[in-house]
Formats: sequence, C-alpha cells, structure tokens
Amino acid sequence: MLIGEGGGEVKLTAQHQITIPKRVCERLHLRGGDRLEVLVTFDRKLLLKPKKLIDADDAAYRLGKEILQAEQQIKKGQVVSWTDVKRRHRL
Repeated sequence: MLIGEGGGEVKLTAQHQITIPKRVCERLHLRGGDRLEVLVTFDRKLLLKPKKLIDADDAAYRLGKEILQAEQQIKKGQVVSWTDVKRRHRL
C-alpha cells in the first residue's frame, strides 16, 4: 500500500548501498545517521522501516525496564507496588 506519490527509483551501488530520495527523507523525517530496519517480504519486496532508538536516560526506557523487572518479580511471587515504581522514576 502506497500513501501519496511513490518515492522514485534508487540504484544499488557496488558497495550495496542506496540513497533515499530527499523528498522521502523529508516526508518520513529521516536524517543522516538514522537507523532503518530492512525487511524482505515473501513476494520479494524490500521494505525499510525507520527505527527510533531510545536513550537510556529517557523516562519511557527506564519505566519499560522497570516493568520488565516487576513482571519477573511477580512470576517469583514478589510484589512491587506501582507507587514505588512511580517514586523511583519521579513520575
């Protein structure tokens, strides 16, 4: 499924690299250094999916890590109160 106009044609270099057209980068808010996940469909289509890395200092990352730890503790029969989690992360 395409939304809007197509992105155009790109050429694969001898070093197995492609250049994404500027208008596609602008539309997807991509910048140099951004990471893309490469997927190949069963019908041999190449998909590039933008990946967003989360800084370890980001509150969402810390909270996600805390939730995973809490789930492990719950499986062991230990309980972590939500109030404690919020207090530790100043939420």
